[in-house]
Amino acid sequence: MEIPHKTSPSDDLAFLRALAEAGRDVPLTCGPYFLAAGLVFGAASFVAWGISQASTHFAAMAIQLVWMIAGLAYVPIVWVLNRRTDAVAGSTATINRAVATIWTGLSWGIVTMFVCSMILCWRYDSPMIWAAFPSTMLALYGAGWGATAFISRQGWLKLVTAGSFLAAITVAAATGSSYTFLIYGVLLVVLIAIPGWVLIQRRTQTA
Repeated sequence: MEIPHKTSPSDDLAFLRALAEAGRDVPLTCGPYFLAAGLVFGAASFVAWGISQASTHFAAMAIQLVWMIAGLAYVPIVWVLNRRTDAVAGSTATINRAVATIWTGLSWGIVTMFVCSMILCWRYDSPMIWAAFPSTMLALYGAGWGATAFISRQGWLKLVTAGSFLAAITVAAATGSSYTFLIYGVLLVVLIAIPGWVLIQRRTQTA
């Protein structure tokens, strides 16, 4: 029986990069997704910040509801973007499929973590479970941007990657402050929406 060959994370990234080599000159088509996500969830964070000023148990429940609504609102946006992206030149290039695979996996991971956090909040009747959620999200975004920068060879995305990791630490340090959600919302716009807009502009310029 053949023994499966074990690979390291660096091997997996190298494999994805090799797959992307064939279409490395094709512009990334994922910009609209990031722009929409940054705006939707950034706005949700601003709303959550406003609600958090009430400092009541009801406020904690309302904040969870805000994030659920934001997530549900993003679903039809993704559906529309999928239909539009299919018609964009280069959308089926290997590099764009590789990037889409990375972020789709991260997105499902985020959804799973959100559900797990809700279950833990219900089991322990404590909103403190959510304390690490913003930092965890930013760290995951950093991982996604890092992989995207690696396979696309776009140096500016390395800055976005570093910024995401630094932002995760910053939000962790600010946890407990009345400005946590405000800071998180600003960071989502800066690290998700704006890079998405830049990717859109770069694709438009090469069209």
